Formats: sequence, C-alpha cells, structure tokens
Amino acid sequence: MGWILNVVAVFVGLLSLGAGLWPISLLCFGYIAYRVWRATRRNRVYVKDEGKRPQPPRVRKSYFKKRYAVAGVFFILGFIGFQEGGAYSPWVFVSIGLVLVVSGLPIRGPSFSEVKPEANSVLLRKRWAPFSWVSLVEVKFGTSQFSRALAQFGTELIIAAESEKASVYLPVYVTALSVPRAESKVAETLAPLARTLSTRGAYLLPLDSREAATRLEWTLRPVDLALEYGRDGVASLESAPFDVLVLAPSNHLLESAAAYVSEPMPGTARLPRKGRKLESQPLMWEALEKLGEKYVPESADGMTTFLGSVCATRGESLGERLVNGGETGSGTILVGALGTTQIELTRPQLRTIVRAYG
Repeated sequence: MGWILNVVAVFVGLLSLGAGLWPISLLCFGYIAYRVWRATRRNRVYVKDEGKRPQPPRVRKSYFKKRYAVAGVFFILGFIGFQEGGAYSPWVFVSIGLVLVVSGLPIRGPSFSEVKPEANSVLLRKRWAPFSWVSLVEVKFGTSQFSRALAQFGTELIIAAESEKASVYLPVYVTALSVPRAESKVAETLAPLARTLSTRGAYLLPLDSREAATRLEWTLRPVDLALEYGRDGVASLESAPFDVLVLAPSNHLLESAAAYVSEPMPGTARLPRKGRKLESQPLMWEALEKLGEKYVPESADGMTTFLGSVCATRGESLGERLVNGGETGSGTILVGALGTTQIELTRPQLRTIVRAYG
C-alpha cells in the first residue's frame, strides 16, 4: 500500500507542477521526502543465541545515500522553476534539497545541549537560552533495588553506568529571570519528589553547579536501543553497550529512551537528550527491573545517612536538626544531622536541601 501512495504522490505532484499549482506539488514532494527520510534511517538487525537471549544490536551500513538522490530531484525541480520564471517555488525546492543534504552532515561547533555552571548556585544555565536553567540532582539510595525506589517515578532520569555500578540523576528544568527565582523553583519541584522517594529508601542531593558540570563533561554518541524487540520489550537494556541511559516515563509507561556511549571531554558540559518517543511503551517498572539485573546503585554513604536524617526530622526547627561544623578551606561548610557524621556541602546545596525537605 505504501508504494501506491508514493506513486500517486509523485504523479499528482508532477501534474500540479505543470499546472502551476506549486503549493500542492510542494505538499506531494514533501511527503515523498519524508517517506524517503524514514527509509534512510539505520536498519537494525537483532539475533538470538540458543538460550534465546538477545544480543547487542548490529547496524547494517548502507553506502547509498537515498537522501542525496531525493535532494537532486528537488534541485532539478528548482532549476526548472527558475527556467519557467517562477518567483517562489524555485527557492522552496532548492531549500528542501539543501535541508536534505545538510541533514546528513556531522554537527560541528557548539551544541544546543551545552550548559554552563552558574557560580554559587545549584544551577546550570543553558548556553543558548539564558533564562532556561537546569539543576542536576543525584539520587542517593538506601536500597539496592532500582525498581523499589523509582518504579512510580514520573520524571526524566539520567543513569550513568560504570562496570556494575550505576549513578542516577534527576535533571530539574526551570525557566526564570534570575538565579534566586530559579533556585526557588527547583526547590519547589524537588519538595514533593523528595517526600515520595524518601518513603522508598531514596533521597535527593542537588549538586553544586561546578560539580554538576564536571559530571557532564563528556561527548555522547547515540547507541541503538531495541526496546521494542520480541516479547521482552526491555531485553536490550541488559545487552546494549551504553554508558549513559536516559529514561522518560509517563503514567507508569516508558515514553521515550536514549542510550549513549560517552567519552571524557573536559571543559564542555552537555545534557543527554531524551531520545525518540517509543511506539511500543513498556512499563517503567520492567525497565528498572531489567537494569537491576546488571547494575546496582552506588552504596549508601554518609551523605545518604545525612539526607535520611534531615528527612526524618522534617517539621522540627533547624537548630535541633542540624549541627554546624564550621567552614572548610575550600569554601564549603561542614554540617551534620542528628545521629550522623558531618559531611561537606556548599551553601547553595544546603539551602536547597533544607527548602526541599522542609
């Protein structure tokens, strides 16, 4: 059925072009370009071994770039339009051809995902959007199970895996005209999430902007992630070779996902993108259970104990909950909670923690 629609679109487009109805011909050829673009996406091949376990996806490379052929068609149509004295249609056709060609070129220069640390805050500023901010929040686990703490979490997660350990981060996006207002919005967003996670043995630690930027200093190369393969829709989470995974759930379902291989790149902090929307959406619980078979969260430490104590004493005065250990030589402060050892925090971190946990 698809090839019939393609033939009809080409036939109608050519007739419309000959009759001078260039808007109709533009729609027809635009549809053809879209279909060809979909066809030029990388074909993935999946294999199973005798144990019925899926292997990492392999990419079948194509050395014939169909988009160049389609771009050539649009360049020819633009040339014909110029010869016929067209005013707008030639430029439209040439522009479409240029878009098709450029879409296959590697992206150079600054990326729209780059962020810069805002001094003395827990905020990262998006490079090309001065009033868009993001705070990178680390999830500290008091449990060894991902699914127990995060199965009903409805917010985007960034999972950085190394060996058999995994660190989980929550990016909090806000829009504000000033740093104080942005930090206030971050704390307001974190408050209900912190209460929900604390009942499941997990706690939120907003990272200082410099530390957050350091953890995002990498280049990211996308990896095929076959979440729609076979009966087990999350099998590739166990087999795909990724360093960074982004999961974006919605109503218990995994709405979109992206996987990346990372390489260190000091001086440039980038946020990984969410990736494409999944056509067949597995349960977020399934994805986390599958990840839990290969990775375990970072072990609980003094920071985890501190956050747990701050959460447990919610409602009490700060004078009874916190113990001031004084300043350090690196511009941070030592602070403890009831029954915990002192840990090191920046003032923006402590301010955000107190506002989030009440």
